[in-house]
Amino acid sequence: MAETFADLGLRPELVEAARAAGYEAPTPLQRGAVPVLRRGGNAVLYASSGAGVVGAYGLGVFDRLAGMEGGGLRALVVTVSDVAAERIALSLARLGGPAGVSVAAVGPGWAQGTPQVVVASAETALREVEASRLKLETLESFVLDSASVVLALSGNDVIEALTVSLPREAQRVVVTAEATPQVESYIERHVRRALWIPGRPVVTEEVPPPRGVLSYAVAPEGGKAELLAGLVAGGRVNLPAAVHCRAPASAAAAREALELRGFRASDPEPGLAPGSAVFRLALRDGDVSAAGGVATVVSYDVPFDAASLGERHAAGGVVLVLARELPHLRQIAADAQFTLEAVSGAEPTTARSELDAYRARIRQAVREEDIGAQLLVLEPLFAEFSAAEVAAALSALLRQRVPTLAPAAAAPSPGAGVRPWVRLFVSAGQRDNVRPGDLVGAITGEAGITGEEVGRIEIRDTFSIVEVAADAAERVIQALNGVTLKGRSLRVDYDRKPTQPPRRGRGPGG
Repeated sequence: MAETFADLGLRPELVEAARAAGYEAPTPLQRGAVPVLRRGGNAVLYASSGAGVVGAYGLGVFDRLAGMEGGGLRALVVTVSDVAAERIALSLARLGGPAGVSVAAVGPGWAQGTPQVVVASAETALREVEASRLKLETLESFVLDSASVVLALSGNDVIEALTVSLPREAQRVVVTAEATPQVESYIERHVRRALWIPGRPVVTEEVPPPRGVLSYAVAPEGGKAELLAGLVAGGRVNLPAAVHCRAPASAAAAREALELRGFRASDPEPGLAPGSAVFRLALRDGDVSAAGGVATVVSYDVPFDAASLGERHAAGGVVLVLARELPHLRQIAADAQFTLEAVSGAEPTTARSELDAYRARIRQAVREEDIGAQLLVLEPLFAEFSAAEVAAALSALLRQRVPTLAPAAAAPSPGAGVRPWVRLFVSAGQRDNVRPGDLVGAITGEAGITGEEVGRIEIRDTFSIVEVAADAAERVIQALNGVTLKGRSLRVDYDRKPTQPPRRGRGPGG
């Protein structure tokens, strides 16, 4: 197994750039992906932000580009938004700069030039290609980052139009956190002989028992120290704590930020994972020596893989996670058999008022819904406003649409206007690790209907019940029967529950 970046066969300047970017050792994803990509192979990286994704395809592709002569665009990375494109481009520039690879983000304020690597949202990339400002004739590599989200948000037409413009021999790399039907279809049609890294997800009939509960808290960019201080003050993290970081540089920055807030931190030591670091945290007059023991284990950075998560948090603890890393945390927690629990303040045991019920529904959505795509939709707003302001604005819009949320009322279903809804039986449930977002993606992608025509979703142990607009039901049944979701061939039919008339409207009680 490759222990260092040099072991992966990378050019010395890329090895040094990886270290400078904060990678002390290759992540499991990078160990598998870099050798394939530097040889020009097509690949599907089954991972998301937090697993070392950008480093995986960046180092692999750059190792090829650094040895090429001639000008022109060599690699195109397509992602979910202009904000995400800028963030990825900055990371790639740190890796490619020492090897002489130039990188640019295409978006608002782009000064057109001749970079070797361009990063852009799907819509922006297509616009630039159609206007001949991006010329793909010399392209060697195409990367579709966050494919499941890009396909869901931008639509098949945009990605198809981009893909057919690629040179036939160009390397194709797909990065996805979910193997949705849309993603599977795209890979089958456009990514020939793709190697899945890690291998395709395997669905087993037996679900192992959970090993325990693991808490997590979502931090804003640059706000982990403040969040951890708040968790200590609120009694969610007991001291002394062992604080694990991905790299010594991350540990040094965390120690400095926490000491400014009145804590005492020990010198960092090598962590359990290669290249990681850990330090002990206590109050100003507390004991940070090894003899002082550890009351709570904290992951200041999300571990790269399930093995590291399980080894580090065998006795529980808290993980601090950025919003964009939530899909990665959920995946590795599921692989490690942890049940995740969002850290929050005290909750009312009963809904005493309409506002209590409203807050309870939001808590449930945060914990149970697949909100990764929505976070990426809102990401550009986080650069202009705080997350609290964005949430407050969304709350205002929601409460304008749904003026009354009685404590015992059920959730209103999405949908435009007043229309009848019917319930469909879908033969996949909790045992198949199916989530609401999986079902919505399968229905909209296969049946060609919009999200507005999908209503309530109830996921049971071995099956799910999905409400769809009555006039779309036959289309959904015909399109989804036999489709594979999470490794299971679906059977879809009308729910045979005892008769009740089709529900109409969108408010509680119709």
